[in-house]
Amino acid sequence: MRALLACAAAAGLISAVAAQAPPDQVPPSFKAGVELVRLDVRVTDSDGRPVRDLKQSEIDVEENGASRPVVFFQHIEGPTESYAEAASHTVGGEVSTNQGAPRGHLYVFVFDQQHIAPGNEQRARAAAQRFLQTRFHPGDRVAVNALPGPGPQIGFTANAQQVAAELTKVRGLAQPTTRGPLGGMQVDEAFQITRGSDEMLRRVELRVETELGSDAKKQAGNELTLKAIVKEDALAIVKTADAETRRVLGLLRDMMRQMREIEGRKSVIFISEGFYDDNVRRELEDVAAAAAQSYSVIYAVDVNRRESDFTVNEPTGGDQATGILDRVGPLAGLAAETDGLFANDAGLRADQVFASVAAQSQDYYLVGFTPSDNAVKDPGQYRRVKVHVARSGATAGTRTGYALVDPASRLDRRQAIDRALAAPFPQQGLPVQYTTYLLRGAAQGMQRVILSLAADLPLASDRQSRSADVVFVVRSAADGRIAASGTDTIALPEHRDQAATTGTGMYRVQFELPSGEYLMRAIVREPGGLVGSADRRFTSRALDGPALATGDLILSSTRGELPVRPTAYTGDGLSGVLAVYGRTPDQVRDVRITVDLAPIGQQTAVTSGTADLQDVQPTTGGVIREARIELALQSVPAGTYLVRATVTSGGETAAQVVREVEVRAGRRPPVADESIGSRSFDPRLVVNGALARQYATGLQSASSAGAAAAKKGLERLAAADYPSAVSAFQTSLSTEPQNASTAFFLGWAYHGAGDDRQAITAWRRAAFVDPTIVPVHLALADIYVRLSQPALAIQALRAGLAVLPGSPELLDRLSRIEPPR
Repeated sequence: MRALLACAAAAGLISAVAAQAPPDQVPPSFKAGVELVRLDVRVTDSDGRPVRDLKQSEIDVEENGASRPVVFFQHIEGPTESYAEAASHTVGGEVSTNQGAPRGHLYVFVFDQQHIAPGNEQRARAAAQRFLQTRFHPGDRVAVNALPGPGPQIGFTANAQQVAAELTKVRGLAQPTTRGPLGGMQVDEAFQITRGSDEMLRRVELRVETELGSDAKKQAGNELTLKAIVKEDALAIVKTADAETRRVLGLLRDMMRQMREIEGRKSVIFISEGFYDDNVRRELEDVAAAAAQSYSVIYAVDVNRRESDFTVNEPTGGDQATGILDRVGPLAGLAAETDGLFANDAGLRADQVFASVAAQSQDYYLVGFTPSDNAVKDPGQYRRVKVHVARSGATAGTRTGYALVDPASRLDRRQAIDRALAAPFPQQGLPVQYTTYLLRGAAQGMQRVILSLAADLPLASDRQSRSADVVFVVRSAADGRIAASGTDTIALPEHRDQAATTGTGMYRVQFELPSGEYLMRAIVREPGGLVGSADRRFTSRALDGPALATGDLILSSTRGELPVRPTAYTGDGLSGVLAVYGRTPDQVRDVRITVDLAPIGQQTAVTSGTADLQDVQPTTGGVIREARIELALQSVPAGTYLVRATVTSGGETAAQVVREVEVRAGRRPPVADESIGSRSFDPRLVVNGALARQYATGLQSASSAGAAAAKKGLERLAAADYPSAVSAFQTSLSTEPQNASTAFFLGWAYHGAGDDRQAITAWRRAAFVDPTIVPVHLALADIYVRLSQPALAIQALRAGLAVLPGSPELLDRLSRIEPPR
């Protein structure tokens, strides 16, 4: 079902502006449009335990000896409970969030078939199968890739049984010995010869002479030519080996790049006998860069056989131990570059190695910093950084560097959102939390669901879009079909939260659903590309049946607010509303509602009261009776409580609804009012708005006297010189009386000057000339509310909706003035 993009049941938009932290504790702000590099940093104490209370001021990122500004700091804490328990809190609770959300490990088994001798893959393959059967949890996801193929290529799945079955197709393809014109030569020998080892060159020469006798002399012609042929053979073997290695590393790089839009650390278990890195160091750096871009940690597993095999009849000129050491060096390097582990000689202990990967902590910090200018100019280049922690005994573990994604290869907005919708777990790039409220719907058999969402977002910046994308999809839990969806935007916050780099963006929307169980995913994407998402399971219960029914309890310390997490203050008290539904007036006439406030986990109430029941009103499918709740909190200690509203009728309990609320000491702090009713009117917010920018762009190409006056009017309005702004806009209108935008800004100039009567006249003029300008109707509605004329405010909004019936802004403001019905 298509979502009705309208905010519901709130009589005033409240956006919290936190008190400023002391100057020495204020972190840099994260503003929209800032290029951001993120590192996942594990911080442990001297005993190896995760440090869970690190502050942003305690961490420093250094590149080329210079500190980089840290503008994003987030603690990702793995659930300490089971997957099911975490899901009950973060997916099935009152508030859904991606912080501490149930997410298991993301495992990627990569078999480097090109560099595993036939048969040597069997031990690791069997251990991987046992791992999937015994250590794989319901919340985990696994992928498997056999490089270069043929072999299994499976994306992330929860079907461990399928993956275990496919592992039987993995095969070792390495051939340690190749044949040249003068006989066999090991790859190890070839690399030593090309490195300039005279000893190895002579050893191979002697072996060739022994094997071929006089034929060697005949084929070579003389000793000098024999050396040249051996060197030529060695060079050809090295080039072939390098090409095979480049192919594998390229496939590994591309595989990890494809995972960069899937949030969360990926444990890439790379199983190989290793390879020589003499000529592939750039390719290894590309792999490290791809790992950095995709948050992949490489656990390199060495499956070389060290025991002697007397059945093998191959040349043994190269030292076996030295050859293995050379080949596994690059494996250890990849592990070190990505903050992973290298398991040396792991063939006989693969079970233990895989178990240690599963035991790695999911507790880490996302640290975002601004890259250097050189990195921006040369994206894709791997750049090394160091991370320091200013806490005694603490150690930081992270990858050795980063590489920016080339702008040409970045996903666009739609692709990024689609990836987030299909991701195996909620994405934690941006903290997101939301809840739902259930009321009776407008159509028979339908319920109105109100989604209230909050997200940590970068601060608004003139360099970028001033809004973030928000998308939600609701699916039936029974068959997975889409029941509702919506796409909209959230205005970026102007102010950051206390001691934070980001601010809070709020969003609300309503849609209708039939009764049933539903699964929802909400996604928020800020202009720079960071994404956060959260899952929710909820029930749409029937509210128009024959029995008495109630909507959800709406609590706040300001009437009409629809908070994600209700908060009340002891000095202000707690207010709320509860809708009671029935078929007939008689059914709700003798209803009584008592309200208790009890600490979480306790039955004894610390305060109680009785709801004030309003008159019975007709509604779709029956009647509604609204109950208004007021509770004094002066004697209530701060803490988290459960509000329980019990509905009785005829002496029997008809319904009981509950909701958590956080009680804080004191009074609610001052808030910034975005409407024109604010006493601290800031004209810069008007002049920097989208409509003003569009208006100013049009004036740039105009050369009339009216355009010149309008330019001056905008300049004077921004400077809060209201009399001059009024005069300039009036001059402009005298030459271009049909310019609705000029009349709109004239209204703001009048408002700034304190003449709201003239402001209303100017805005009415603008609405008459061009009724499609949404901000005009909003300005009129807000000023009428300020003048205690809600009926006129509703009239102004309905006039706008007559022309723009689907406007989310007008529907939002109307729903915040009219009480829910």
